Amino acid sequence: MSTRGASPAFTAVKSDRAYRQVVSQFQAQVRAGNLRSGDRLPPEREMALQFGVGRNSIREAMRELDLLGLIDSRHGEGTFVAAPSAETIAKPFRAVIELSSTASESVMEFRHAVEPGVAALAAENITEEGVAALQEALLDFEAAVHEERSDVREADANFHLMTGEVTGNPTVIGVHSALYSLLKDFRANLSSSSYDPGDCAVAGHRRIFDAIVAGDRVAAARAMREHLDEVSGSLE
Repeated sequence: MSTRGASPAFTAVKSDRAYRQVVSQFQAQVRAGNLRSGDRLPPEREMALQFGVGRNSIREAMRELDLLGLIDSRHGEGTFVAAPSAETIAKPFRAVIELSSTASESVMEFRHAVEPGVAALAAENITEEGVAALQEALLDFEAAVHEERSDVREADANFHLMTGEVTGNPTVIGVHSALYSLLKDFRANLSSSSYDPGDCAVAGHRRIFDAIVAGDRVAAARAMREHLDEVSGSLE
C-alpha cells in the first residue's frame, strides 16, 4: 500500500450483498483521500479478512470497481487505484448507450441539453490563450475538411472539446471530456456530406467560434444549439 495519506480503514460488512458494501467502502476511502491514484490494493486474501467476507465477494467487488473504471489490474503486479480520466468517467455509461435502440437520438438530445451551456460559459471565461487554442482547433478542422483528411471527425470532436477547455472550469472540462470520450463511436454515424466545405459543419463551427471570442454568452449558446440542430439532420 502507498504511504501517502492515511491508511484505509476497512471494516467488516454485513452478509447481504456484501460485495456492494465493499464497493461503497472503497469509494468512501477514495473520497476521504485514504486511497489515491496509483495506490496498490492489498491481496485478495487480506482484503477478505479485513472486510470479513468470502473471497468470492471480494472478486465480485473488484469486477464492479473495474467496470466503474476505479481500479486498474496489472498482470503480475497487482490491483491499483485507477487515475481519473475521461475514459474512466465515461466507462460506466458506455454499455447503457451502446445497448439503447435509440442511441443516436438520445445522445443528440443530451448534447442539446449540455453543450449550449458549455459554449455560453466559454464565452464568459475565455482568455487570450483560450482564443488562440480555440482558433487553432477551428483552423485545423477547416483544413481537415478542405483537404478531405481521414481524421476530419477527430478534428471536429477536438473543436468541441476545446470549447469545454476554454471555460477554465475543471468540472466542466472533466465531464465534457468524458462526454466526448463516450460519443467517439457515434461520430462514425455522421454523413460524409456533413463535412463538405460548403455545408453546415464548417459554418456552424465558425459561428460558435465568433460568438465565444466576442464574449457573447447568448449568441454562443444559440450558435451551438443551431449547429446541433443541423448536425442532427446529418445522422445516417
